[in-house]
Parts: sequence; C-alpha cells; structure tokens
Amino acid sequence: MAEILNSVRAREHSGPLDPQGPFDVHHPEGRGVGDAPFFAHGSLLNWRFRRHDFAAHGSEVIQPVRVVQHTERGLVVWLAGDTPTVDSRFAGREDVNPHELGYAERFSPQSTDRVSYRRHWRGTGVLRIVPTGMPFSVWLFWAETGQFRCWYINLEHPHTIAGDSLYTADHVLDILVRPDGSVEEKDRDELEAAVRFGQWDEGIAAAIEAEKRLALDQMRAGHWAFDDAWKRFHPDPSWTLPPAPRL
Repeated sequence: MAEILNSVRAREHSGPLDPQGPFDVHHPEGRGVGDAPFFAHGSLLNWRFRRHDFAAHGSEVIQPVRVVQHTERGLVVWLAGDTPTVDSRFAGREDVNPHELGYAERFSPQSTDRVSYRRHWRGTGVLRIVPTGMPFSVWLFWAETGQFRCWYINLEHPHTIAGDSLYTADHVLDILVRPDGSVEEKDRDELEAAVRFGQWDEGIAAAIEAEKRLALDQMRAGHWAFDDAWKRFHPDPSWTLPPAPRL
C-alpha cells in the first residue's frame, strides 16, 4: 500500500501539466497518439482506462472502438451503442456502479479490492477525439433522434498506444459544452472528495485544474477537435459491433 501511495504522490512538486501526467499509471511502453504507424479507418482498438492503483488489482475499464481517423494531429474513434465493455468494480459488489457508492469508500487509498465486470455501453454511440499532446479527449454525444447534444471534455492522462490498445487514466473533473457554447463543470465534488479522503493530494488536484484551463483555452481558440464538422459525423454503416474484450 505504501508503494501505491508513493506512486500517486510522486509528482506533487513537479508542477502542472507534467508531460508524464500528475501521477504514475502502469501501462506498457508505447507511442503517442500522433506518432506513426497510424491505424487504418475502421480498425478495432481497445480504449483502456487504468487507475493509479492498477498494479494492486489488475482490473481496468476496456471499451472497444472503431478508428475513424488517425494522423499526426491525433486519433478519432467511434464507440457504438451496445458495444460489449469491461468495467472495474468493487469485489463482491460487481453489480453496483462505483458512482453509486459513498465518497469515503470510492476515494479511499485502501479501496483496492477491484475486479473486472462485463457490461455493454448504454445509449447512443459516442465520437471521441484525442488530440496529440493534450491532457484530455473530446466526446460528442447525440440524442436518439440524431440531434447533437453536447461536447464533453474528459480530462485524462497522457495517451499511449501499445499494440491494439489506447491507454489513459481518468482525471475525474470534466467539462460539458452545450451547442449554444455555454460551459458547465462536471464532478467538481468528486475531485474534492479524492483529495479529502486521501486518494490524491492538493498537488495532483492543482495539475488537473491546469488541464481544465488548458482545455477551455484550446476550445476557445478553435482547436480542430471542436470543429463543427464533427457534429455531422455518421459511422460507417458497414461497421459491426466489436467482440467482447478478452480478459
């Protein structure tokens, strides 16, 4: 346990926007999303979210996606509705979404009794854009009627591609941007709870705050991930649902 805590706090004095992220995450050696070789249109890729304590339990979120576009400027993928996925959940309560549990349990450094849990992606499909060199991805959501709903800026760890997988870690704090341009911060309470109950410290929270400011600056500057053309995206009708991830 001490090793896990030391790993999480290792970069608290390194300042915001550390190119390695605000805390250590175990993943294979790989390449950045803007580095060749690039995946072809339609390729299957496993999007993997790993927690800071992955080494203690070995479970992760796995979401199979289809590659829409992959170039030097970044990666664009499609997560189809009803795609078979894998979650990381508390052992003995696999049928309970961790978001429904109390903060003290969710964000305690001692809560490492996690296991893999199979499920499916609910709702309509999501387009995800991963810009090269940015500590976030941009998700586009649509209603079942096809009407564009919002952009969702998911603050994340530096992205690494290794084999057929994209590795990152979720940074809890997120930003919702509506079609009219209004902005809403999401999950501020969760970030504060992560500090209050000892999962992260103030240095990590400050780094995540800096990521939020950078993401909003990029959006307001007209970053390509926020181009209106993405709102008109339609997946290739020939694409079938990916197979269930292997554990």
